[in-house]
Amino acid sequence: MSELGVDLWGAAFQAISFLCLMAIPWTDGRIRIGAIIVAALGILSILGFQLYVGVEKQDYGLAADLVTLTLANVVMYFSVSWIVEKLFRLFLLKRKKQQTPPSS
Repeated sequence: MSELGVDLWGAAFQAISFLCLMAIPWTDGRIRIGAIIVAALGILSILGFQLYVGVEKQDYGLAADLVTLTLANVVMYFSVSWIVEKLFRLFLLKRKKQQTPPSS
């Protein structure tokens, strides 16, 4: 496989993992469980690969930086998605409350 193909598949895998992470606050039931599983496995494999890169290059500072950056991204993506979902829910509830009931 060409270098471009490996980079493309790696980027797609990371995108799917982070999209599932951001979908967790927006979903419910079995879909939420599936999103949690896919996101957790994806993030763990990304972290494992980053640790492997650092160990392979014998640069443990690089591994620590990569892992720290990824964990910061996980926290940021999840918290922003959660906050936006809560604001959107409050907006819809306020909008529903302000509607007048239909006259008969």
